[in-house]
Amino acid sequence: MPLPAALAAKLAKRGLITSNRPKSSREPVKKLDYKGLSVCPNKSNVFHECNQWCDAHWKGVATPDPKYLRNMQKLLAKYPLALNWTEIFDKGVGRYYYWNMETDLVSWLPPKHPKAILTKSAAKLREWKAQDQRDKRIREESIKMQKSDRDQDRDSDDPERNSRSKHSDRRDHRDRDRRNKRDREDRDRYRRDRDKRKREDNLLDPMDPAAYSDIPQGTWSDGLDTNKSRADNTASGVLFQQRPYPAPGAVLAANKEKDDKEKKK
Repeated sequence: MPLPAALAAKLAKRGLITSNRPKSSREPVKKLDYKGLSVCPNKSNVFHECNQWCDAHWKGVATPDPKYLRNMQKLLAKYPLALNWTEIFDKGVGRYYYWNMETDLVSWLPPKHPKAILTKSAAKLREWKAQDQRDKRIREESIKMQKSDRDQDRDSDDPERNSRSKHSDRRDHRDRDRRNKRDREDRDRYRRDRDKRKREDNLLDPMDPAAYSDIPQGTWSDGLDTNKSRADNTASGVLFQQRPYPAPGAVLAANKEKDDKEKKK
């Protein structure tokens, strides 16, 4: 199914598809090479793309090793190739691989070998991968542009929707202002209550000397007669109430010591 004219023009402008201009006016398109450099040993890796470093670093192998060649001939004598298979020398690794001219399958071992793995070539897999990525990118761009065009058409053709959108924006703005005003009132109320509590806490007792003189305000324990040194055990009265109470064992020990002194006398 052909693409709409407007969509095809946008995709062609972005370089995702070729334009529908006559062949005489088209610019020559350079064909992508998915095979890689013939002397690169990594070109059989699907995720490898040959670059200038590969061209400058790898020199390749011109002729196969004689020992490897003798072993390969023995292997072919035991597992001969079919008519549609041929052997091709890979200069990157210095070994032969086998190619099916009808199905495009390749293998490093003769296809009749029990350990042979028949698969598509890395160049073909790279080409399929690039094609899939290109198609996916075209589909995504097409979906985005179609959605953008639909949104623009809907906005231009539906004045009532535009009015509803503006009304909704104004309502959201009023709600936001209302929330901000309520937050400010809550903060002001909290500050007033806090200041009121502070003033109540700072009120002076009328019986406090600080209320009718210049002395500083004190605490409930200021002015009491306190015995900060160790109290006399023989004291009585107010000092007796303030002395530290001895432990029962200390009282018994003191009484025993007193009895012993009286006996000695």
